[in-house]
Amino acid sequence: MGNIEDQFRKILLNRIKIRNSREYLEILGLSNPDLLSSFIMQKRDELYLHAYYHTRYYNQVFQKIGLIKNGKVDHEKIPEIPILTKDIIRNNNQNLISDDSHKRKFFYNSSGGSTGEPIRLIQDDYYLKWRNATNNFYYQNILNVDEPMVKKVILWGSERDLFKGGIDFKTRLQNKLTNSVFLNSFKMTEEDISKNIQKINSFKPEILRGYAGSLFELCNYAEQKKISLYSPKIIVSAAENLSDRMRATIESNFGTKVFNFYGSREVSNLSGECEKGLLHSFQFWNYIEVLDNYNQKVKEGEEGKIIVTNLFNYSMPLIRFEIGDMAILGPETCSCGSVLPTLKKVTGRITDHFTLENGAIIHGEYFSHLFYLKDWVKSFQVIQEDYSLIRIKIVIKDKINLIDQADIEEKIKLVMGSNSIITWEIVKTIPKTQSGKYRYTKSLITR
Repeated sequence: MGNIEDQFRKILLNRIKIRNSREYLEILGLSNPDLLSSFIMQKRDELYLHAYYHTRYYNQVFQKIGLIKNGKVDHEKIPEIPILTKDIIRNNNQNLISDDSHKRKFFYNSSGGSTGEPIRLIQDDYYLKWRNATNNFYYQNILNVDEPMVKKVILWGSERDLFKGGIDFKTRLQNKLTNSVFLNSFKMTEEDISKNIQKINSFKPEILRGYAGSLFELCNYAEQKKISLYSPKIIVSAAENLSDRMRATIESNFGTKVFNFYGSREVSNLSGECEKGLLHSFQFWNYIEVLDNYNQKVKEGEEGKIIVTNLFNYSMPLIRFEIGDMAILGPETCSCGSVLPTLKKVTGRITDHFTLENGAIIHGEYFSHLFYLKDWVKSFQVIQEDYSLIRIKIVIKDKINLIDQADIEEKIKLVMGSNSIITWEIVKTIPKTQSGKYRYTKSLITR
């Protein structure tokens, strides 16, 4: 039986490699910064021209700023392309869809809807090929592992991704042939966590990939119960912001380095961490800009909002799309040898940061740190309901430590203002988002 499985696995993986070979080889050919820059410019121009001639929204926008002249892109006008927001997508959904999308194998997708208002998108087979090639590139050329071949456990939290249509025979067979075990972290009771640990320890994966919050929760449980965890070769944290505390807890319990991977529902893979600790942006696939509040490029070491142009979704182009995340820009080059530019850190969603009335932004992790090493706290969520109104949802083990509570309130008022009103709500559980993620901080201020 094992030999038959090996044969089927080779057939399947060969199909995957053939399907991605052209795109993957194109990426591998980007061996120096000049080739990378030239490739990006070419693909951006091709996308802009297609969007201009095939979508009503971009035809109007590009005409207004004079981006296209005599069938060519005026590169000096590119910074004038207006930022694409989720509200614009909602209000112009049909006008953003290319009039030739029917010629492609397109499908519908949607954002995660962490704000409660997911957006509907169209993606296609061309998009998928480049997405898969980019994923293969990260594992093979940055992490140095043949991801399709090795044993892997994926601790994922989206019911939509894991159980769409149920786990049928074809899905089970594909998981088996690709050495993949999926564990659903959407529901994480103590019994679920215990079973997940048993599966990881018995399967002994080379790669463990999962939500940052789910990996962190699993490690906390193992630590409390004094359970030893199998050490995979690589742990990849994805889908949520990986805090320093989460990273330290996961690495100490598994005894394995954690690599942070940044992506999104709307445009998929964005950047992946290398052994030197920098996130390399996949600029050949998703062109990333990090901009300040005035839509100007930030300098290395500065924080700004992430703006993305996916270069290969011709069915519904997303050009200069404000994804809703914040990041600190890293250096153009890295000692790991990759030609891809970097981000130092993805600092979280814009709505995970709090805003003062004067426009100043308070980093969301400031509030998370206030609850570290508080043994009486099981879980928490800090919500900014208004400029000076903070609500804290908290799950406690026994009773609130009044000294800690006063200290937390004092430190919140230090940054939010002495007149801030802070309310506490003791709850039994703090729900995850629709896609199974944790949000430790959340601002309801519209920006």
